[in-house]
Amino acid sequence: MKQKGPVWKDYKGNDVPTYAINPVLRVEEKHSHRIAAAALRAEKALKEVMQLTSEAYEEVYRAKLLDAKIKENKPPTDGMSINSFDNSIEIKITKPENVVFDSTYTSLIKEKFDGYFNSFEDSEAVAFLRDIVTSLLYSPTGRIDMGKVLRLRKHRDRIQSNKKMSQNATLFIEAVDLFDKAIRTKPGSMGIYIDVKDEKGMARRIPLKYMDVII
Repeated sequence: MKQKGPVWKDYKGNDVPTYAINPVLRVEEKHSHRIAAAALRAEKALKEVMQLTSEAYEEVYRAKLLDAKIKENKPPTDGMSINSFDNSIEIKITKPENVVFDSTYTSLIKEKFDGYFNSFEDSEAVAFLRDIVTSLLYSPTGRIDMGKVLRLRKHRDRIQSNKKMSQNATLFIEAVDLFDKAIRTKPGSMGIYIDVKDEKGMARRIPLKYMDVII
């Protein structure tokens, strides 16, 4: 509470007349509120930066996934750079490995996958998919390999679009849909590094050192 008037309250709630307060404490009172107010404004601005960056990351990531699928390229990595069209702005984003699997879904998903795999004779393709599923369901760290998830989704999309293949694929489709629901994102910090070029083309890093803000 910002102190006003001839009587201030101390940390115990006691009334203290200002003439009895050390001048140093009065100066500290003035500056502490100014700094805290500026810090709260900075926190609000940083939250906006984090929110905008998070939204941009998800949209650009989805666009890159689609582009990779169309061109049959490798899927994008978790970290990425977002650039303005004229390259005057570069935003580098480092994403922590915070995508995990909710193990409460494990038994149900495994049951559906097993039902699907058991409807086929053993083959390299079936073994390949089974290994992917096993490694994802029983990851020692609980972290998700998004590359493997993308392979499962790609197979699901392929059999959904093929009438002949989709006849026996209901369990697989349901399992992958459940798997998508079981993927969770744990709160974590996202590294953001923004370089902006001036009129002469010289890049300058915007200092955003204090990024321990959770949105």
